[in-house]
Amino acid sequence: MWKKIQNWWWFTMRNPVVRKGEKGGFKWVFRRFWLEISTLSGNFKARFTAAEHPYGYLVAGKGDDNIEGFCQMIYTVGMLLTTDQGFVNDVKRSIDKYEKRLLKDNPVVEDDVEETMALEFEKQVDEKVKKSGRKARNSQ
Repeated sequence: MWKKIQNWWWFTMRNPVVRKGEKGGFKWVFRRFWLEISTLSGNFKARFTAAEHPYGYLVAGKGDDNIEGFCQMIYTVGMLLTTDQGFVNDVKRSIDKYEKRLLKDNPVVEDDVEETMALEFEKQVDEKVKKSGRKARNSQ
């Protein structure tokens, strides 16, 4: 219980508002640790931590038009994903295309040394488990 109180205090009291705004049916609040977006009606909310790209990109922007556009895009995608299968197919196709482009630009290279080390570690763990299993059975 104490940890919950401590976390609440840290993230609430030590998380001051950095920037906030309201435009086009959306409001946003940039805090020290996260960005919170919501509609004025309250039917949609999204939170991005400060470690994620949208936070840094949007907080560094000069105007609110960029933030409003981002809010509209996130809201539209969220609302349409369960209502239009054609839209879902388009989004899935775009994500697949993006992943292929990433793999083409940064191919995965197999590292024999890393693989050998991983196998050796797994063998050690397996031996440790087997030894501890024998001890547990012998003590019964």
